[in-house]
Amino acid sequence: MTLTKFAAHEKEAIKNYYDTYGYVVVQNLLNYTKIQALLASYEKIKHSNLFIFFSQDTHLPIRPKLTPEGFIENSMLNPASLKLWRGFSQSVENCLVDENVIDVLSFLSGGSNHIMMQNMFFDKSTGTIEHQDHYYLDSNPPGKMVAVWYALEDIHEDAGCFFVLPGSHQGKVIERDNASNFSDHDTFVKSINALINEGGYKYRSFPLSKRDVLFWHPYTIHGAYNNCDPRFSRKSLTAHYYPAHLKPMYATNG
Repeated sequence: MTLTKFAAHEKEAIKNYYDTYGYVVVQNLLNYTKIQALLASYEKIKHSNLFIFFSQDTHLPIRPKLTPEGFIENSMLNPASLKLWRGFSQSVENCLVDENVIDVLSFLSGGSNHIMMQNMFFDKSTGTIEHQDHYYLDSNPPGKMVAVWYALEDIHEDAGCFFVLPGSHQGKVIERDNASNFSDHDTFVKSINALINEGGYKYRSFPLSKRDVLFWHPYTIHGAYNNCDPRFSRKSLTAHYYPAHLKPMYATNG
């Protein structure tokens, strides 16, 4: 199935598609030179014995573990904050706040300025279960956060593609029973699976092209497939933003 993509100037169409389906892809949005600078900086540091990052999937500080193909297995949480590796962190930040991306973000959220809640870097796909971002983080009032996924290379279908369930943002939203922790996470996973079955939602995968950027709503059910061919990486960034005039959800809950 052909992916629906929009050019950056098609603002009304982008907003309408986002509101209807809970996501939208804007093609050739991210600056090519900024991507190349990030990838060059990454290649310099990933072989360093001194390089340590906080892994989003293990929730621990770790050293890079490379696959036989040369890809880091674990995702990086907040790579833009790795100040000891300023060249890399700055190149990540330059991509995250690229002016073309921020322009689209503004007319999706309705905010002129934004606060970034977190960011991640992926080399090899780690796979992610179906979920709604709202359960973990959102704006307050909720529903105004926008998540963004940046393709830093052409993403092969077998690399462990990102996926969304179109229209699922219009269904039920699963809340935390205990806002201060994730003790009910197993219940959340079961509830999401029940929502998918009840809503009859279909999976949509995103083998995006380099420079494409995907935006999605905090209520949209989404995730990522596991890598099924070790020859392919999935070099990409994600970030979550909310309008600066709002507050983050859960900020005062421990």
